[in-house]
Amino acid sequence: MVACKLIISFLLMLFQVSVIVCKEDDGIIITLHRNEKSDLHAGLVQEDQKYEKLAKMVEATKNRARALKLGVHRGHGRVNKTGNNGSVGESLYARSFGGYSFKFSMGTPPQDLSLLMDTGSDLVWVPCTRNYTCIYCPEKRAKKSNGLFLPNMSSSTELLTCSDRNCKTFYGKNTEGFCGNCSAAKNCSRTTCPVYELEYGTGLTAGLLLSETLTLPLEDGRRAIKHFVVGCSLLSIDQPSGIAGFGRGALSMPSQLNRQHIIGKDRFAYCLQSHRFDEENKKSQLVLGDKAVPSDISLNYTPFLINSRAPPSSGYNSFYYVRLRGVSIGRKRLNLPSKLLRFDTKGHGGPIIDSGTTFTVFNKKIYEKIAAGFASQIGYKRATEVEAKTGMGLCYNISGLDNVPLPEFAFHFKGGSDMVLPVANYFSYFSSFDSICLTMISSEVLDSEVDNGPAVILGNYQQQNFYILFDREKNRLGFTQQTCKTFH
Repeated sequence: MVACKLIISFLLMLFQVSVIVCKEDDGIIITLHRNEKSDLHAGLVQEDQKYEKLAKMVEATKNRARALKLGVHRGHGRVNKTGNNGSVGESLYARSFGGYSFKFSMGTPPQDLSLLMDTGSDLVWVPCTRNYTCIYCPEKRAKKSNGLFLPNMSSSTELLTCSDRNCKTFYGKNTEGFCGNCSAAKNCSRTTCPVYELEYGTGLTAGLLLSETLTLPLEDGRRAIKHFVVGCSLLSIDQPSGIAGFGRGALSMPSQLNRQHIIGKDRFAYCLQSHRFDEENKKSQLVLGDKAVPSDISLNYTPFLINSRAPPSSGYNSFYYVRLRGVSIGRKRLNLPSKLLRFDTKGHGGPIIDSGTTFTVFNKKIYEKIAAGFASQIGYKRATEVEAKTGMGLCYNISGLDNVPLPEFAFHFKGGSDMVLPVANYFSYFSSFDSICLTMISSEVLDSEVDNGPAVILGNYQQQNFYILFDREKNRLGFTQQTCKTFH
């Protein structure tokens, strides 16, 4: 990693010069996109590839969980881990590696981009400049990028300086030190806000903070939002796609839109289409603002929790924590270790809901209870080869079986709200090896030193075909099961 740091420092020095020189609505409806065909449900694959694709999904889940558990720490050149009222709506596209992306435009004139929606982080960042470099990225993914932003082609691009409040928001009390202890007398307005670095599991990205014009679709047209803070990433490692942070921090997309009175009520919602559509270019909707609370369906609610025990530098307060009372398998309530479902003195523990994690990740002790609960009620032969070659924890061979009954699974949240999952949300059938696997994994597969942070990360596989509301104004999570509408 030392070599990588040296490469980052050198390239950013070069790119920084280039960037400096170049320098009445009632709704916005955004679409979540799928930009690549999924590998998960392909039945006809080569023998030596049939395990690889599922293994990659497990690895992506592990990397994501590792990043969330390590938290976000901000520093100069390094971040470890890391108005009319109305509604904004976008289309969400499920991607083959487990995430969901949406499209928007930025700059003057607008440049079309596509970013992964991420409720576990704050900053919105895009691959930036023609010199954008991604190390250890598959060539076609890096080249296919979801659009490069070219600041020299935009008349509204402005670099943030050390005197900008958003630079201070990003770096907090460390801003002055990272800015070289500049003061009004030293003219901080001419000192560029320091290079950021964000780490996502095994990948990272680094660049400069910009103020730009963001263009989002409204129900009756498009709207330009000025002075939107975005990261202009110049270098990434194993992270070619941009990220739209939807976390609780001040620089996340919903926080910035709310601060500018763009979306009315401070809330957003999505309905993630089934992963069975991973072979098709279908999309569903993400709604921000007033219309995020539907008028035609009722929701179950549970309060969000604030992790006040976590140090501010941890970044855990960007997460959406909920209080999980327990789980049931086949209507049998399991006795889970309750201390893991609460925050300890250092802010570790507790469950979060996350859009960017594919499979739900449980603390080892919780997972062992759940795996044992399923094993006691399922009599099929274990597919141990599948488990060994993919990293999945619980798989069964169902070759020759026409009818495969499985026990019901439910999460029980504070406030009496139960999330009863359809079978497809916790067991998936993989035709290439004629087996079903539990789409939940243990934190045991992570490095021991990162088994801190959230004890449960509720991933997007378990959120399929649920309407999920993040009501930040009333500090609560709403949900109900429904078949998410899809369209081309």
